[in-house]
Amino acid sequence: MMNLILFEGKKTWQTRKTHLFLLLGLLLTVILFLFNGYLGQKENLVIDSLLGSNTRVMGQNRYSDEINQFLKQTNQEIEEQEENFRAAADKGQSLVGKLTLPTYPFYRTMLNNELAKRKLPPQSMRYGTKNTIFSAILLSYLASGFGIVLLLFLFGDSLTKEIDERSLYFYLSQPVKRSRLYFAKYMLVWLQSIVVVAVLFLFSFVIASLFSGGSSFDYPVIVFTEKSMTLMPIIQYSGQVFLVFMFVLAFCLALHFFVSILLKKTSFSLVVTLMILFEGYNLSTLNNEFMRKIAHFNPFAYLNVSRLFVGYDFRPFELFSIENQEYYANWCLPRTLHNGQINSLNGVVVLSIGTVILLSLGYFCFKKNVHRWKI
Repeated sequence: MMNLILFEGKKTWQTRKTHLFLLLGLLLTVILFLFNGYLGQKENLVIDSLLGSNTRVMGQNRYSDEINQFLKQTNQEIEEQEENFRAAADKGQSLVGKLTLPTYPFYRTMLNNELAKRKLPPQSMRYGTKNTIFSAILLSYLASGFGIVLLLFLFGDSLTKEIDERSLYFYLSQPVKRSRLYFAKYMLVWLQSIVVVAVLFLFSFVIASLFSGGSSFDYPVIVFTEKSMTLMPIIQYSGQVFLVFMFVLAFCLALHFFVSILLKKTSFSLVVTLMILFEGYNLSTLNNEFMRKIAHFNPFAYLNVSRLFVGYDFRPFELFSIENQEYYANWCLPRTLHNGQINSLNGVVVLSIGTVILLSLGYFCFKKNVHRWKI
């Protein structure tokens, strides 16, 4: 089986399509880095203008007295903003234009206190370009629908293409067990997908290190659950996202192999697989009481991995005068669905069960149809 995997792997990586898609991934990584740098500079200008200072505090390599003063001043302004909010609410005054989620700023003050304690300069988790920050941002994009689509288009034709071109007949005429053939092809696609994600992740780290500099592996990331929050080192956050996405890929590829056996056409099977995945995700995140209660049992709910930990809110910095709007509690999946059991551990278990079921169904259909593909 190992020889079969090595043979198939060499064949895949020698194709022009693989080279083009890998180059496309590298190019998109560079574009994202440049895009983040541009938007980060614009955001820094807004922050500097609000501070009334020419001293840059965001995205710096070293902690300084100016940064320490910035963090303390930000926390003080948040506390004053909260007091004004409560006072206006108690008096029955209009809250239009005021912060309407009084729990949010305290997450920011906790982050600022942690940065001051560890003497770490604040970074933008939206537009950061320092190495650990940017690689985590890129991984968040990859561990989502974008990464799933990219990898399915890259490796998703490994089975159907051989059926179309009749190259699968060669294996069927050899003394190779059908189970080994099916599972070897599946394992190869899964492992190659993981390698591509790892290569892009490491490439983003290198690019950011060379052209922007380093940031701490212990940089704290705000992670939400349904009723609380915690601070997680960014290296741990990246590791958990990568780990869960490995199981997401295993589930998606098992589904695609099953669909491929049924339809036997590359383009049609890819379209159907993507439709099932995205419709499944949309249904799993419906604002419906029943769907919310069972969401943690639904493997489709875990497809956008980073939303298990943090949410996203890309409204402008000027709206609340607080940086890092992606730390917006109500955008995190456990909170949007009001289901605290949606977490990485349950995700791994549910995705594993779903993968085993789909692989079993796919192999059953493969074994039943294999006599039709013999010479």
